[in-house]
Formats: sequence, structure tokens, C-alpha cells
Amino acid sequence: MVIAVLVAVSLALAALALAGLYREAKFWSVEERHGQTCREVDVIVPLRGTPPGLEENLAAMARQRLTRGRARYVFVVDDAGDPAASVASKFGEILIARPAPGVPGKSWALAKALEATRGDCVVLADDDIRPGPEWLEGLTAPLSAYDAATTYRWYVGRSLCTRARAAVSNTAFSAMQDPRSRFLWGGSTALRRDVVERGRIAERLPQYISDDYATYSAVKELGGRIWFSRRSIAPTPDPLCRWGDMFKWAVRQVLMVKWYARRGWIVGLAIYTLNFAFGIAMPAAGLATGAPALALGLSIPLINLAKDFVRAKGVERHAGIRTSPLEVLATWALGNFVIPAVVWASAFVRCVEWRGRKYCEDDAKRLSAAVQT
Repeated sequence: MVIAVLVAVSLALAALALAGLYREAKFWSVEERHGQTCREVDVIVPLRGTPPGLEENLAAMARQRLTRGRARYVFVVDDAGDPAASVASKFGEILIARPAPGVPGKSWALAKALEATRGDCVVLADDDIRPGPEWLEGLTAPLSAYDAATTYRWYVGRSLCTRARAAVSNTAFSAMQDPRSRFLWGGSTALRRDVVERGRIAERLPQYISDDYATYSAVKELGGRIWFSRRSIAPTPDPLCRWGDMFKWAVRQVLMVKWYARRGWIVGLAIYTLNFAFGIAMPAAGLATGAPALALGLSIPLINLAKDFVRAKGVERHAGIRTSPLEVLATWALGNFVIPAVVWASAFVRCVEWRGRKYCEDDAKRLSAAVQT
């Protein structure tokens, strides 16, 4: 009787995985056709220090061309002595935004840049992406019909550490595929200027540790619609991936969800726990104890593997980023263990280090309280 119940739960989870596979295939079948209406695009990139590949990343951003209008690049640093300023000055303007005490550094930098720029469209970007030639056009053209447009990163690199990082990062694609759960990723997000002003985003940003949720909450409160640009998916090199740093980074990503979208975090905790229990642990136990019926749970990770191959092909088709079958396989295999471990760790961690600064859950609550008052 117990085995029958366990098998029934496994089959139910496999059915959910099949539904996810169907949604994945449908998502990547969409074609993108939007006409460019932006006359001037302010591309804002906050910088701190010179991580490996910074100059190559900024050069890739600066090579973008729009079918209409022009792009202006604004790189924001804490002070003129930051070595990033001399690198970025080759590709655009430098804006000094000295951080205010008790305010998240990146959010403050973005807020100051939004106050200083006046383009009719705005793009917020991270400095660790190395976008392809259609990145900027793919982000800004949808603003002709949508209030905001976003995309997501795609880690490139063959090391096992990078593949583990990719596994954690790629979990966000599930949320991005549904307009009801889609969020704005701060690494590549485009906004119309009227949305920035009506949403008072420059005022809102310093009250959030995560700039993603600051911009997202403003757009949702305005009832705005968000487009996901498949052709703007951003290749992200990961040249110095270290396991310890990768795990801390991964926990930090999940903590942002926990702090600002707790229901989503709880759902994720439940899903990844159940999938590991019924898709990995239970089949292994069944094979070891002579209960082969429990091995039916292996269908769950195998369906997810098929979904990963569909996603990789979709990214290659739309954004031109090729991922080898071996890399897809490694990402999937590592993800079966790394993702649950990261999600479980996030239940106990309260503080994170981010670009040399420490942020804790109490900081998020304090800043959020300021938004509500």
C-alpha cells in the first residue's frame, strides 16, 4: 500500500514535469516581431571594480545598433578613482554616484542615473553579460506595445562549476515563461520613460536591495505588461568560477526571492524537495532495496532533461548561443543535486555578501517598510 501511494505521487509529479515540457516547447516556438519606436535609449550600467572580462563585455554592449534612434551609454561608479571608470570611459559617459549610508549600492547607482538621463527609453544592464548583436534592439523594440521588456542570462563555459551555476540560473526560465509570474531581470531590462516616471522608479530603487523587484513592483502596480525577449538572451562568461563563491552566489539569488516573493520561494522549496525525494532519492532507494516500482520516479528528472534540451535549442535558435549536448547533460546532472541544496540552504541563511557589502533579511524588511509608509 505504501509503495502504491509513493508510485502515485511519482506519477503525479511526472505529469507536472510533462506539462512543463509542453510549456517549454510552446514558449520557444513564438516569433518576435516588433517595430522600433525608441528615439533615444539610455543604457545604464552600474560598475564596481574590474572583474575579468569587463572590457570585452562593455565593448559588446557598445557595438549594438538600433534600426531607429540612437543609444547613449551611461556607466555609473561610486567614485572617480574606481578602476572601472577608466575602462568604461572608452565606451560611454561616466556618472559618479557616491553611495548614501544604509542604501543598497547598485540600487542607488541606478536611481541616480535615472534622475540624470532623459531618453524616451531606458535599459538597465549588468556588467557581467556579453550580449550578442541583437540584444539592444530585441529589448527596446517591444516597448512599442509593452510597458517593459526583459530577458535573462545564459552562462557559457565548460567547467563543472559553471555548469552548476547555469543549472541554478536557468531555474528562472520557468517563471519567465508565464506572463503572470514573469519578473524584470535587472541584468537586462528595458522601460519606457513614462513608466519610469509614473512608477517613480528612481525614488523606489533605494528602498530595495534587489533592483529586479524594485522595477518589477513599480510596473505591476501600474498594471503594465512585460515582454520577454528571446533574441536578447545574454551570454554570460564565467571565467573564474569557484565552487564556494558559486554556492554563495546561488543562495543569494534564492534569498532575493525569499525576501521579496516569499510565496514563490515556498512553492519552489516544495517543488524541488518533492522532485529530489521522488525523482532521485526514492528511485535510488528502490533499486537498492529490491523495490523496482519506485524507480518510476526516474521519469521526473528524465523529463526535465528533455526540457533542458528543448530550452538549449530554443536559446540557440533565437539568440544564437550554442550549448553542446554534453554541457546540457552536465548542467542537468549537477542541477539535480545543487539546486535542492541551494534552496534548502536559503531556509537558514539570513545575510549575503554582494560586491563587498553585507545585506541581511532585516535590511530588506527595513527598506520595504519605507516603501509602504
